[in-house]
Parts: sequence; structure tokens; C-alpha cells
Amino acid sequence: MTHPRFSAINAGMKHPLDITILPVFGDNYIYLAHYAAGKCVAVDPGDAGPVLKELNRQDLQLTHIFSTHHHADHVGGVGSLKKKFGCEVVGPDAKRITGLDRVAGDGDVIELGDITIQCIATPGHTATSVCYYVTAASLAQPVLFTGDTLFVCGCGRMLECGGETMYASLQKLTTLSDDTLVYPGHDYTEENVRFAMMFKPENEALQKKLAVVQNQNKTGQPTVPSILAEEKQLNPFLKATDWKTFAYLRKQKDVY
Repeated sequence: MTHPRFSAINAGMKHPLDITILPVFGDNYIYLAHYAAGKCVAVDPGDAGPVLKELNRQDLQLTHIFSTHHHADHVGGVGSLKKKFGCEVVGPDAKRITGLDRVAGDGDVIELGDITIQCIATPGHTATSVCYYVTAASLAQPVLFTGDTLFVCGCGRMLECGGETMYASLQKLTTLSDDTLVYPGHDYTEENVRFAMMFKPENEALQKKLAVVQNQNKTGQPTVPSILAEEKQLNPFLKATDWKTFAYLRKQKDVY
């Protein structure tokens, strides 16, 4: 199977941040980010198998694993990959992520090649959830790996924190550059857009988004990445004006 690849970079640069999207478990996404010649990182490898096949296909060395949170569908492949490649495992929860080498705290920065990866603490889905913000002089657009915090036109369930905490985490993400490419941990996009349309059925931007997503699903294309500016425009959870409104919307989505 040939997996989609996206290049978030200016034309002509020697080592683009090529991002390969690996769909697993029906709606999960694993990401391989090729940041230098022959080297890449994996984000949220819930299954080692597809990662191993793609590394072999592209002849890449896995140097790091970045985990956004501890759930099995995001870390299930970490142990096997670390054993095979000896890669460094970065994540937010040493107690609940086996094999962690570096605990990712809010504001921590890792330099790899010419890219900078900044950890942003985003508690809400879990108490220790984080996102990873990738920038570089060579990147045309910043990249944000959001795990189960922010989805396309949606957000994660609040499993370990309350609405005020989750709302604050999402608002923190809205301060990032509007042209940021958003790579979430799941593809819930069509359902999320339909939920948003419950409140604004006549919204032309949402109608157009739904048509695009339906075509992507029909043709087997991923519905990611999104762009943060579009999330600010369409995502009802980012548009909520206060945490109580946000919490009400999230409860509505829980039973949608």
C-alpha cells in the first residue's frame, strides 16, 4: 500500500520534513516525519507493523518516537520499535508510557537537524496530554501534532480533566500561527463536521468542508492535515467563548 506523503517546506530545500501518514485501527493515524537524510521520527506509533514496513520501504532510520499520551492505540508499538532501533522515546508520562527516555514537559524543546520540536502541555483528554509544535527556517508552514487534544473540526473526550482545563489547553493552541498544519491522532472528521452543522446548518464554509471530506473518504484520501486558521473558523470547540459553553458542547458531542 502506498501511503500519502506531505511536504511542509519551501521548494528547493535539501531535506524537507516529509510526513508519511499511516492509517491504523480504522481511524487512528501514525505519522513518520522524515527530517534529515535517511532519518525520521514516529509520532504516536500505536502499531509497530505498519511503521516497520514503511521504514523499510523508504529506507529510513527511526531515531525518535514522540508520544502525545499514554493510551494503547498511540503507544502500542513503542516497545517493539525501541527494541529494534534503539530510538529515543519522548513522551509526557513516565509512569504510563513504557520505555520512556525523556519526559516531555511544557515548553521543552528538542533540536533535530534543522527542525525544532516544542512540547506544549495540553491536559484534558488525559491529565498529561501534550502536543508537539515543529518549526524550522526551512519549513514553509509550522506543523502541530495534536494527538487526541485537537481533531479536524473537533476535540478529544475529557477523560481525566474537566471542561475548564480542556478549554484552556485548546485556547493555548489558538495562539499558534494561523498557517500551522494540524495533524491529529484520529480521523473523526466527517462526524465532527456533521456535528458542527447541527448548530449552523446554513454555514457555507461547513457545507463546503463536508463536501471535501466526503470526497476524501470516497477516494481513500486522508482528511488531514488541517490548517489552524480553518479550525478557528469552523471548529465549534475553538469558537466557544468560555469554558462552560465549551463543556456543554463537549457533552453534546459525547452522545452525538
